[in-house]
Amino acid sequence: MKQDLPLNNPKIQEKGENKVKKFFVILALVCLFGFQAFAQQAEYLQPQPLSQVVKVSVRPVSTTGATKVPTITWGGDIATVLAEMEGFFRDEGWNVTLFREDNFAKQVEMCLSGETPFLRGTMGMINAAADAFKAHGQELVVIYQMTWSVGGDAMVVRKGKKLSNIKTVALQLYGPHMDYAANLFANAKRLDKVQFKYLKELYEPDYDTRGKIVDPVSAFRADSSLDAVMCIIPDALALSSGGTVGDGSEGSVKGAKIELSTKTASRIISDVYAVRKDYFDANRSKVQGYVKALMRGEEALRDLLADKASNQAKYRQLISKSATLLLGAPTLTGDTEALLGDCEYVGHAGNIAFFTGKGTSRTLATLTKEIQASFRTLGLMTGTVPIASAGWDYNALGSGLKYAVAAAAPAPAPKKAFDTKKVARYVESKVAAEAATWEEEGTLFKVEIFFDPNQNEFPVSRYSNDYQEALSLVDTNRGALITIEGHTNPYNFQKREQEGASSQELAQIKQTGKNLSLQRAQAVRNTFLAFAKNKGVVLDETRFYATGRGIDAPKHPEMKTKQQWNENRRVVFLVKQIEAEAEEFVPLKK
Repeated sequence: MKQDLPLNNPKIQEKGENKVKKFFVILALVCLFGFQAFAQQAEYLQPQPLSQVVKVSVRPVSTTGATKVPTITWGGDIATVLAEMEGFFRDEGWNVTLFREDNFAKQVEMCLSGETPFLRGTMGMINAAADAFKAHGQELVVIYQMTWSVGGDAMVVRKGKKLSNIKTVALQLYGPHMDYAANLFANAKRLDKVQFKYLKELYEPDYDTRGKIVDPVSAFRADSSLDAVMCIIPDALALSSGGTVGDGSEGSVKGAKIELSTKTASRIISDVYAVRKDYFDANRSKVQGYVKALMRGEEALRDLLADKASNQAKYRQLISKSATLLLGAPTLTGDTEALLGDCEYVGHAGNIAFFTGKGTSRTLATLTKEIQASFRTLGLMTGTVPIASAGWDYNALGSGLKYAVAAAAPAPAPKKAFDTKKVARYVESKVAAEAATWEEEGTLFKVEIFFDPNQNEFPVSRYSNDYQEALSLVDTNRGALITIEGHTNPYNFQKREQEGASSQELAQIKQTGKNLSLQRAQAVRNTFLAFAKNKGVVLDETRFYATGRGIDAPKHPEMKTKQQWNENRRVVFLVKQIEAEAEEFVPLKK
């Protein structure tokens, strides 16, 4: 269901024109009153756990009338609209009313007060809510995964800024990007070195803000002290002049670019439904029927999109109804269709993977552990809170579904993302042309493995922690290219060069080092892939390219200590963002 966002969409153009007008008003104010004076109008919020924000009395879930089902403005919710439209909820014994509530704190209040048994959000939002539920003597059960974000969300940075040097980031408080930002900076080992500046809204609101800046994108335009902003992809494209480099016109920010989107980090933002545990315990079979209806909706949408040419009437009805619910007007069909390209529906098979870990490390348990650790550091949670899984029998749940898989069946082999010959040409040409900058340029994360002289094997018994760190990074960033690069110590070459060795001998030493480093990189690649397989994680091997750098890029060019001498012997995993070049690697269709 992945597709490019239509840049010529009328609604996006209209929204962009309004933002341009506001941008020039802002620019005029800056010129009149000075930048810092105006920048102070950004209304930054103090982060605090939702348990300190939500103040309601807990009441039993209402059982009279239709059950209110929350949605948010996200492509994954279109399948929910179709499930309601097709009567799938009714078939499962539910009388539902869908409503949109993007104010997550309000959603939490409604759930605790009994207006609805359900919560709809990302795993980050659900974990933040769990803290409030605990404070009110309640618990949550996650019952269904809808989607992964695979391009709908991005981090935009100013010129010269990247994960390794960002100091300030703007984002929405209690929104879908909290766990996205936390994951990126935790993996970069810089979570405690970044100041997060929180704002109320996800994007520029339509209401009168009375001169205050209340969204991260407007704050990024106005406040030059912000190094980066977490935002949805239409805003990321606007800030970066269409996904290139911002030129400062039409609401873009000069020098701004997309550092990465969820096209790369495609296993961070997981959208789910959760339910109050007291309601779940009393209505388990009924809630299972609710999940079955959602799964039927996903399958019906899958079929509809695959054959929409012959089902135009139903398709247009769905898009119009979704536009009304999710965007507030039935005419906003272009924006609604664009939402579909931002997400990957997981279906029955994906729910098995998410809740049981079949074929992946990106599970409910893993995400909960990661998110809560980061949120405690950021002051967004007061402590560890258990979040339960529904523990469904997926064979029973899959009965009658068209695309269901057996729960015990092996995880399917992934689709090959890249043409390995094209990857080889790309990497080797880049390494040759950019030898000094390749290791850092475009690299999001790295894992270094050090080895002893004359060592050619890299057993799991010694390197299990390194392999586990690499596995977490590559499984999270499934859109990234992973280069595994071998390096040798240049000491012998430097010594012989000083002793006046011939150019022929030096060339031979250099080539020998390159050959050995390639052998070691290949050994690490093979051992790592076997490690992942033994862990039950299915990886696309076309994403992993081994290369030998030899003595060309030592960690310490001038070795002054024994430690530096040892650290020049290394194999490095580089997690590369290649969103701009990704099309170059796609295999040709046969």
